[in-house]
This record gives sequence, structure tokens and C-alpha cells, in this order.
Amino acid sequence: MDSVLANLQTSCISNMDTQSGNLLLILLNTLLASQCALMNPNNYPEDRGPTIEDGSHFDFIVVGAGSAGSVVSSKLAEEKKWKILLLEAGGIPSVTSEIPLLAENTIKLEETRKFYTEQSEKSCLGMKNGSCIWPRGQVLGGCSTLNSMIYIRGNKNDYDSWARSGNQDWSFQEVQKHYKAIEKYLQAKSYNYGQDGRLPLTKYSVNETIRDVILEAAKEMNLEVQEEDGKLGFLEAPLNTDGKTRANLAKVFLGSVKDSEHLTLATKATVQRIIINSEKKQAEGVEVLIGSRKLRLYADKEVILSTGALNSPQLLMLSGIGPEKDLQKHGIEVIQNLPVGKNLQDHLMFIVYSKLNDQAIKIKNERENLDELYKYFAHGEGELSTISITNIQGFINTKNNSKYPDIQMTFGMVPKGDNFFEEIYSDNINLNQETSRNIIEFSRENNILMSLVVLLQPKSRGEVLLKTTNPSDNVAVHTGYLTDPLEEDLETMLKGIRFAQDHLSTAAFQKLDPVVLDVGIPNCKELQFDSDDYWKCAVRNLGTTIYHPTSTCKMGPEEDEGSVVDSRLMVRGVKNLRVIDASIMPNIISGNTNAPSIMIGHKGAQMIVEDYKQKHAEL
Repeated sequence: MDSVLANLQTSCISNMDTQSGNLLLILLNTLLASQCALMNPNNYPEDRGPTIEDGSHFDFIVVGAGSAGSVVSSKLAEEKKWKILLLEAGGIPSVTSEIPLLAENTIKLEETRKFYTEQSEKSCLGMKNGSCIWPRGQVLGGCSTLNSMIYIRGNKNDYDSWARSGNQDWSFQEVQKHYKAIEKYLQAKSYNYGQDGRLPLTKYSVNETIRDVILEAAKEMNLEVQEEDGKLGFLEAPLNTDGKTRANLAKVFLGSVKDSEHLTLATKATVQRIIINSEKKQAEGVEVLIGSRKLRLYADKEVILSTGALNSPQLLMLSGIGPEKDLQKHGIEVIQNLPVGKNLQDHLMFIVYSKLNDQAIKIKNERENLDELYKYFAHGEGELSTISITNIQGFINTKNNSKYPDIQMTFGMVPKGDNFFEEIYSDNINLNQETSRNIIEFSRENNILMSLVVLLQPKSRGEVLLKTTNPSDNVAVHTGYLTDPLEEDLETMLKGIRFAQDHLSTAAFQKLDPVVLDVGIPNCKELQFDSDDYWKCAVRNLGTTIYHPTSTCKMGPEEDEGSVVDSRLMVRGVKNLRVIDASIMPNIISGNTNAPSIMIGHKGAQMIVEDYKQKHAEL
């Protein structure tokens, strides 16, 4: 205690009497304890990696403790009749990742694995080296530890289309049961959201003029402001938080079984390949590096991949499951010829920048910012427990030909003088120096509103390919952005940008004096600003990911030559091997992909339980 006080010597503190000094130390102790509680290893199962012996057997080996993998592992452990091994390449989340308002800072954390896309003539042209950055989580909780916590399930047609294409039991009616089983909606009762699950969902409204204006402008455009997603209109989406901190999926689901003798967790564990008996075409286990030890571990029932749309195809290909020609290029024995890594889909995002007057948002002074810190660390309240106006989501159909959306709108507000663009933003999206410098200059004297235009149902397809046979190397990501032959994606993005401009042109917005900014894109300087050709050029240069890659291990019926897994998520032609994560989506859903990934984990785990109960009944 004395050392703490010694480090706080000011004329004021040095003149404090004992009683007031003790009160100050109690306050400081409380605040420090609050921070330490944010990074609590006791929220997670014990890391037993160092104790696992080579040749050990388990019933199931789950690779990846992200959104889906955490749910799968916890549900299997709850059965209390199987031994589950969960292998995660990352470690325990940092304090920064726990604080909702710092979500944009997470890309700089060690738990973020950065992928840089391959160069293309169609997209990412205005990024450094012509490459977009795709960050993915390498940490307990995966991307649920790094994302913006926005909980969107998508709409009925997304899932019904999966079912119509031959994927039995994947209709909206079927998956909705799994969503409700997951959810713990913390507000008033809701017909659509569940309240008895493990995942806390919190809603809030920012007390800022810009929040009211965005929603008033939507109403002015005859769009409903509603309570739940799935329809055209705007809403304030729930977040997967407990009202104070991020509810990453490892903390929520693995935390619920952290003392179970049926679950063994190993962190800092990099799987090298799946052990497959090539004669029987049957998965038997994995080779894994845990620290400096290379182990062969065996799954008596199944190996389950839950490492996401980039790493699940990588592991399959390294193990001899993938496109024959691609594997042969790397000298990999082909065990099963499947279109692994194909069908890559992502939500392309483009930002319309505009400046607003000082009525848009209250700019806090230093004392007010300190008050916000105190409110958060002392009481778990205030701005740090939110993601500001980014919880506002709009779903529109630009063609007016359907009740289902093709564009999603989301928003970010940066008060003038804030260092966000200078210290965080440009590196986050790998933006070229000239455009970055222009945005920074605008932000020094202006409040900047970012209207994010997100393409929900891309026609374009990309692919994931091996660069090397080293599991620690990144895969080659060919985004496929804007490569559809009829340029439908580009036209839809243009219409989305025009919607964003119309939104800014409403009477509701006029009191904020909005001006759309020309941010100076080097490759588009010869084009007239605000022309259709200019915006198309801008999209090809600055369009980038909103972090939703899916569909590289496509689920489909046997007759679908593009499918990798069947509707039970079993890899085609290989026994005892499943993929359970966002990579199995036949088509990307119309919204943020974290909630569907959790649902897929829950449904996949239930399928495993059902399948083994059926096997037992047959015996």
C-alpha cells in the first residue's frame, strides 16, 4: 500500500491525512481489482496441454475453440459419457478484448491472426500492396473475442434456401429452435429471442443526437424501426455482452463446463494434420504441436474441425482432402478429391464518409472521459460498455423486388479531434497512405460519420488455396470480390451507396449539415466525384471485408458436386470426420455471421448426440 501511495506523489496527495489517504487507496484497489477481473483465467477450463501424453485416446477431438468449437465441446462434455479433447492454437483473451467499446482495437492484439488477400484486378486496388486485410481470431473464443458483438441471425429465406437446396433439417423453423436454446435475452420478454440459454444478449440506446437522427431518417424513408432482425428496416441490434463485458463464446460455453472431468483443453496447440487411415478412409486423430512437443492423439469416435472458413479447409487439404490438382501441386497424397476451399463468400463493405456539425455528438472533455473510465471500472456502466452507434443496423432491398435485404447498413461516429483514424483505423483496413492522410485531416476539424454499405448476397465467389504445406503459414485468400461476369455485385453496391446518400439527404439529417467527403482515392482522381463511374471505382479500390468469410466447406446433398460435407456435417467419403463452423454454409446468410456460427455449433453438437444414440439403439 505504501509503495502505491509513494508513486502518486503530488502536492495534493502528499498532504492527505491518513483517513483520506486510505479512502483513496481503497478506491484505487477497487478499480485495479475490477481490471484484473476482466482477464480471469478462472473463467475458462484449466489448460491441460502440458500433461497430455503422446498416443492418448479421446472419444472426440475438437479442433478450434472459437464460436462453434466452444459450443460443440461444451455440449458434448455435458453428455458426461465421453472424453472430449479441445485443441486451440491461441490462449486466454486479453483485458482489451473484454471491453466492448475497444472492439476496433482488437485487430492489433496478439490474439489476432492477420491474413492478407491475394492481389486482384477487380478489388482492393486502393489498399497497400493491393491487398485487403482479413483478421481472424487465434484465441479462446475465436472471432467472438475480437468482433463487434453484434447478434444478427439473418432472415427466414437464408435458411429455407439451404433446405430447398437439399439440406434436410436446416430450414428456418428448424434452426430457430437452436437459436432460442442458445440465447439469454436480458431485456423484457421477447417472442423471437430465447431467455433460458447461456449466451447473454443486451440491448441499449446511445444518448446522442446522431442516434435519433439515423433512426428518424430511416422512418422518413418509409423504413420501419423494429425490435428484432430478419425483416427490412432498421433496428438497434442486441450484443453478446452481459451489459458490461464481452460474452465471448469460450467464456460463456466452455466456462459452463470448466470443472468437467470430461473436457480436456489444450491451448497454444497447433494441429499439423488429421491422421487418416487411407485404406479405410477414416479419420483416426490428429498430429499436433503443443509447445515444442509433437504429439499424435487419437479420437475413437470423431475428429471435428471448427477452425473457420480459412483454417478448416487448410487442415483438410494438408490431410489429403481437397481438389486433386491443387493437392498434387504440393506433393500431398490425395485421400479424397473434394472441392475444399472453393465457394468462398464474404460480405464486401464500402464506407461513405461524411462530415457533420457539432450537434451530432457531444464532444467530451478530459474530465468527462475520466468519468466514463470510472463509471466503467467501478460500476460496469457508461460508454465503454457499448459499441456506440454501431449497434444500429439497417436492412434494405435496393431493387424493391423482394422483402429480403440485399444491403446492410451500419454506422460509426468519430468525434472531431479523436485519434481513431490516425492510430487505429488505417492499419485496420490496410488503407493506402494518401487516402488515409486525407481522412485524418478531415477528422481533425470535423465530426466524421461512417455509413457502411455491406453487400449481403454476393454473386461473386472466391477460393482458399494452400501456399505451402506448413500448417503455420497462411493460406492464399482469393476473395473473388466483384468478379461476377454481369457485375451485379458492383451495381448493388452502387445502389447501396446511393441509398446512404439519400439517407443523409433526409430532413432529419439536415440539421446536422451533412457533406459527403471526397477522400482522394489515387486511382479514381480522373473521374468526376459523385458520378456512377467514380463510386464504382471507389468500391473496387476501397471495398473490403467486414470479417464474414464463409462457405469453403460447403454443405450440400450428394448430387451437389460443389459440396464438401453432407447435411449432418460429415465430410463426404471420409468416416469419423465432421466440419462444424461457418465454412459449411451453402450460401452466406444476410447479416453478421457470428450468431449463425454459434447456431451451427449447437445444431452440429446435437446431431452428434443424435447419431450416437441411433448407433447405440441399432446395437
